[in-house]
Parts: sequence; C-alpha cells; structure tokens
Amino acid sequence: MWQKKPICCKMFLMKRKALVFVTAFLMFMVTLVPFLFMTKGIWIYYGDFNVQQIPFYMHLHDLIRSGNLLYDWGTDLGGSVAGCYSFYILGSPFFWLTIPFKSETVPYLIPWINGIKYGVCALSSYCYLKRHTKTEAGAFMGAMLYAFSGFSGAVLVYNHFHDVMAFFPFFLIAFEKLMEEKKIIGFALWTAFMAILNYYFFVGEVVFLIIYFSVRYFSIKKLLRAIGAGALGVVLSLWYIIPAISTTLGNSRLSDTLLGKDLVAYKEPVMLLGIIKNIVLLPDLSGLNSMFNESMSRVSGVGGYLPMISISLVVAYFIIYKKKDLCVEEELWPKRIIIVCLVFAVLPGLNAIFSAMNSEYYARWYFMPILIMSLMSARILEKIPEDKGLKLPMLTGNTVVAVIIAFFAVCAVLPTKTEEGELTILGALKNPEQLICQLIFTLCMTGLFFILIFFVFPKVRRKRTVAIFVTAGAYITALVMMISGECLVDMDRKTSFIAQGIKGGDNVTLPNEDVWCRIETEQDVYNYPMMWNRPTITSFISTIPSSTMEFYEEIGVGRKVTSKLGITRAGARTLLCGRYYLVEKETPIERIGHVEDVEEMTHFTLVGETNGFDIYENNYFVPMGIVFDEYITEETYQTSEASTASLDRALMKYIILDESTAKEYGHLFEKAEEVDTISVTKFARVCDKRRESACDSFATDKNGFKAHIDLAKENLVLFSVPYDEGFTAYVDGEQVPIIKVDFGLSAVHVYEGSHTIEFRYNYKNIFEKYIDELI
Repeated sequence: MWQKKPICCKMFLMKRKALVFVTAFLMFMVTLVPFLFMTKGIWIYYGDFNVQQIPFYMHLHDLIRSGNLLYDWGTDLGGSVAGCYSFYILGSPFFWLTIPFKSETVPYLIPWINGIKYGVCALSSYCYLKRHTKTEAGAFMGAMLYAFSGFSGAVLVYNHFHDVMAFFPFFLIAFEKLMEEKKIIGFALWTAFMAILNYYFFVGEVVFLIIYFSVRYFSIKKLLRAIGAGALGVVLSLWYIIPAISTTLGNSRLSDTLLGKDLVAYKEPVMLLGIIKNIVLLPDLSGLNSMFNESMSRVSGVGGYLPMISISLVVAYFIIYKKKDLCVEEELWPKRIIIVCLVFAVLPGLNAIFSAMNSEYYARWYFMPILIMSLMSARILEKIPEDKGLKLPMLTGNTVVAVIIAFFAVCAVLPTKTEEGELTILGALKNPEQLICQLIFTLCMTGLFFILIFFVFPKVRRKRTVAIFVTAGAYITALVMMISGECLVDMDRKTSFIAQGIKGGDNVTLPNEDVWCRIETEQDVYNYPMMWNRPTITSFISTIPSSTMEFYEEIGVGRKVTSKLGITRAGARTLLCGRYYLVEKETPIERIGHVEDVEEMTHFTLVGETNGFDIYENNYFVPMGIVFDEYITEETYQTSEASTASLDRALMKYIILDESTAKEYGHLFEKAEEVDTISVTKFARVCDKRRESACDSFATDKNGFKAHIDLAKENLVLFSVPYDEGFTAYVDGEQVPIIKVDFGLSAVHVYEGSHTIEFRYNYKNIFEKYIDELI
C-alpha cells in the first residue's frame, strides 16, 4: 500500500530542489556580472536579443499594463496582441513576472528573468532525471549538463527558446505519469500549458513524445489514453491558440513546406558535417556560423554539446549497455531514443516534422534529445566512485571526441581558393576567430576530462566531488559562450542602444504630432519605435498578420522577418501613412541597412533632429483614411508591364480590387484598364487630391480606431490597416462589412456626407469564424 513520505524526507527533497535552482540561477548571473557592471544593470547581448527580445519585453509590458490584450498599433502596421506575440513571450510565465513592475524597470529585470529561466531549467530537468538515476548527485549533474548545454548557450540570443526548455522536463514527467499511473488530468493540463507557452515548439514536443512513447510504452491501450488526454489538453488551450495563430497562418515562414528530393537529402552537402561539429564541439552562436557556414543552417539552432564531456559519456553508455540480454529495459531505452533522434536529424524530411514540415532548416528541437543525453551521462557519472570498470568506456568516448576535434581542425586549414583565385587557409571561414575558440575550448575540456578519468576519478570516494567538477565545467561553458556573444557588440554601440533605443522614448520629439502617422527607421534600428510606443512601418518580427505579408509580397517588397520599404518607394510609404524617417547619426546596435547616401531621399525633407537622429519628412504624406476616383483589378496590377516606380506610385492613384469586390463596388469608380505612367510631378498632384478627401480625424485605442470623414460622394474609404477577421466595422454606429482591398488592407463602404467610422477588435469574431467553418 502506498505510504506518504515522512515530513523530514519531504523537507530534504525541497532543500535539494532549492539547491539545484539556486545553483543554476547564480551560475548564470555570475557570468553576467562584468557585463551588467559595464552597462549599469541593463543586459545588452547581440543580434536578435537586442533588436527583438528587449523591445518585445518592453512593448508588450506596456500594452498589458495599459489593459490592452486585443490590438496593437505599435507592431508593424498593426496586429492582434495574441497573433503578434504568442510565438514569443505572451504565453510565458517568465514574461508575466515583469507585469507588477514599472515600465522603466523592465530592461533591468530581463537578466534576472533569464537567471530564473536557467534555475527552472535545472530544477525541471533535475526532477525528471531523479526518476531515472539512482542518486541525487546523478540527477544534479545531469541537470547542470542540460541547463548549460551548448544548445542553451547557442540560442540564448532567442531567449524565448529557454521558456520551452525550462518546462519541457516537467511535461515529460507528466507524460510518464500518464503512462505509468494514469494521471490523465495532469497530462492534459501540462499539454494545454505547453501549447500556450509556444505553439511552434509544441508541435516538436508532440513529435518527440510520439518517439518516446513508441520506444518506451507502446501499446494500443496506452496509445488511446495518450490521444485522449492529449486531445483534452489541446481543447483546453484552444481559447488561446485560435486567436494566436489565426492571423499568422499565411506567414511564409509557416506555410512554406519541404517537398520533393529535399525530403531525403539536404541541399547543402556539408550539412551533416555541420550537425556533427555543433554536437561534438562547442556550437556556433546562432547567426554566426564558423565552418560549413551556408545560410541554410545559420539560424537553425544546431547544438548538442554537453559541458566538458561533449558526447564522451553518451558513447561510453553505448559501449557499456550494448547487449540486450545483459541489460534491463530501463538501461536500453535511452539508447534507442538517441538512435531514433539521430535518424531524424540526418534525414531532412524527418527533421522537418519537428517544425510542421517547414522548408527552413531548423534544429530547435535538439534540447529534447539533449535531456536524454544528459540522463545517459548522469548515469555513468554517478557510478564513478563505486564502479572502477568505467575507465575504459569513458576513455574510449573521450578519444572519439578528440578524434572528431582533430578532424575539424584539419578541415579548418584545408587550402582553398578565394574569389580572386588566390590560395588561402582560413579565408573560406566567415568567423575564423569563433572556430579557433571552439576548437581550443573543446580540446581543453577534452584534455581536462582525460586528466579526470586517469588521475582524479580513480581516487574519488564521494559523488559530490564528481558533481563539483561537472558543475565547474558547466559554468566555464556558459561563461565562454556568454563572452563570445558579448564581444560581438562594442561598448559604444551598447551605450548608444541604451540611450537612443531603450531610454530614448521620452527624448524623441517630432515636428508635428497633431495628426496620426507612422514613422520609419533604418533597418539598423528597426524596432526602436516599438520601445518608444510609436506606430511604425519598419519592424523586425516574424509573426505579423498574413494580410500584411500578402500586401508586401504583391507590391514587390520582400518581407520575411523584417518590414522595410526601399527609400524610393514613395507610393507605398504614403499609402501606409508614413510621415517621418529617422536616420541614425552615429553607430547603431546593428549595422545592416544604414542610409549611407541621404541624397537618395529625394522625396524627403530634412526637418530637424532628435536624440541622435536626423528627422526627414515625407513630402507626400497623406493622413489615414483615403478615397479614390479610379480602380484597377488585382490582375491588372499583377500583370502590368509598368516600371517599378510607376507601380509604386499607382498605389496612391488607384484602389486595387479583386474581381468579386469590383463587381459589387466597381460602379463607385472609373475603371482603369492599365496602370498609368505616373511622373513625380503627377504623383504630387495625386497625393494632394488624396489628402483633400482624407479623414479629418483618426485616433487609435486598444480596441481599434475611430475616424471621421466628410465625403462629397459615396465611396470606399481605405485604411492602411491589415485586413483581420477580428475587426468589426461601424459607420455611424451601424455595422458594415470590412472589404479587403490592395491585397491586404481594409476599406468600408461609406455614403455621401459626414460620417463617423469605427473599427472594433474582438477575438469573439475569430472564434465564430472557426466554429462556422467546423459546422
């Protein structure tokens, strides 16, 4: 009969868990101390962490604190809060820890929040590993390996990945309890939580659970139990998932799938070598490949290195537990899972299943087999004081690692030719310094592990001693990867980023702020307006409404992860209500799309400066809410042989309608059979005409917007607001349909006279749409 554990035993376990959490938390925070000191408490890293994660935290924090859970006007052209931020941080309990604090404290909280993530990551993996190791020390060591793995350091630039990594072991525990103890409700609740936490990673987690189930538990009865409990969990999460994905399903990063021969062979012949390198060696920082640096794997998240030991003990585990008749099932299933995961990793079609068959190469699921690798390593480490027969398998495993290091060292110095035809040794490497660091670091750690195996472990009498060495290896790994990332951005750019971006909102003043408009920045500072809480055209975020993606695609502006109009795109800029363009005077945090020649800005006028930015005003600016005299069909626009400049300017001369809309509302306009050639002078007159008939007032709020217009005749009023099923439109309080125009923008039918137009956003509309489709 089951008995409760004594209170003293429970207290002991609680202390152990607290120790695990605190150890990981402090280890991470100590790696940050010198960098926080230099930036006075604000953590500046590199890449996406600076230009996405910090702005997202600040902007979403302000939205929530203001009571806005519906619509956000500060992200790209606008979008639902759930649609834009569910992939990132909206579902993260770590983000919600910032909500009680004032806005100005958020940048200072972010490093501490990340420290908590590492603490939870170690704690959750400890709880999982404790179920499969014989000692507390074994579980502790495995937890340090998992929390501070190379993968964890490589994807630190995308800090929302750590949210999933932190809670996944708890999810796996819930699955085991479902299988072994029939804990259906617990697993259903964890399923709902993980789906809400991040719907993209949830797909990969389900795939891994299928592998885990097939290897460990397979039976029809248990399969039905898993399906039932999992389905219940998904249903419990639908209230969040439906609005989260409804407006982003058309995103090219989500909809482009892997097909044909790409299912069975990687496009890049060196891809498999790249996978091996980043598992055995300290991995590349995401976005900065050192060897095999083709762009396909640049942001994939490839990394499987375990601190100090690499794959040494995984190899040793395969050697020790190699015969089925000499081992129990509990010892064999980790091997089988790693073998299956290895097959999934080397075959692109199987690898893509973890990303819903996305055509982009991603290895962001590696943290799951890393947990199993940590378990295998922990089982060997905890046996060191008692089992002296481990020496040879560990030496064999470490030798395998050393040989692989040597192989990649040779690959690095193989002679090759530059584009100019000259022989070079390291010239083919994009980041040779990073590769040299990886080779030296991994070699040193491998050498250290050889010393431990030969001279230290044979004399060890306590598991705690082994744990100290493992923890030290985990800390050194975290520190080296932190330094590598921190050194990518110099202090001057960090100081500028803090002054102009993070703390720049109150210091940015524009010449005329009486009329609602969007501002625009260079790519280098694309998400600064987000931190300033100002509407903007320029943005760097993947999850925007699919209608926005469609609009950009059809007008010939590439849009994958960033929204950026070319300097010459006067028509699109004016249509989108872009008024001010801010050009950074000094060196921004990222130097990607800096305007070098301001003479190209022919349709802008320099009107002032603010907080280190020159302010240029769009000479053709037209307020929000405009009407047209002529229309063209989508087909006419798409098949036009007019120049890019004419097509761009045509956006302000014609409203663009699809065939069905043209049949219903075409009588309101003159139909143009082809796109007119529009000179700069003519374009100015067109914009003057649009400006004369535009809305005389336009104001946004957390539920949508309210505008007023006085029409000389019946017309369609176009707003550069992404078409979204969540909106309901009202003219003078009476509900009217919203019409999709210009490939993705919104319009409403308004009669002659003075009218008030309102757009109200409600997730209820989206639910009703999905229910209708199901019925």
